[in-house]
Amino acid sequence: MNAVRTYRVVVRGELTDVDDDQRATLLAEIDKHDLLVAGYSETGDLTYDESLRPFTVRCLLVQPADRPDQDAVDHGLLTAITLLESRGLAYQHLRATATCLEDIKIRRPRRTAS
Repeated sequence: MNAVRTYRVVVRGELTDVDDDQRATLLAEIDKHDLLVAGYSETGDLTYDESLRPFTVRCLLVQPADRPDQDAVDHGLLTAITLLESRGLAYQHLRATATCLEDIKIRRPRRTAS
């Protein structure tokens, strides 16, 4: 059994009360925050679209194997809140899911006899 577990946490929510300066900054940086180029990082990776309403924060977390999965979800939520508040962004309706990479099973295609 592994001593640690690695989680990918996805936090979704909505931006609220985006002022004109924030809107200009977010739109100027939109290419860096596209869902297709986003990854998972310990500090969180923010993604959004031009509507500047729904957003996603992707987090990577490694924690001891004896801690519950809910701790990963809680850590992801705190990471997202820290990231958003550091940028002065207001938000609502946060929800998070965590996936443990050690629990993912890769199904390889079966070879068929020719």
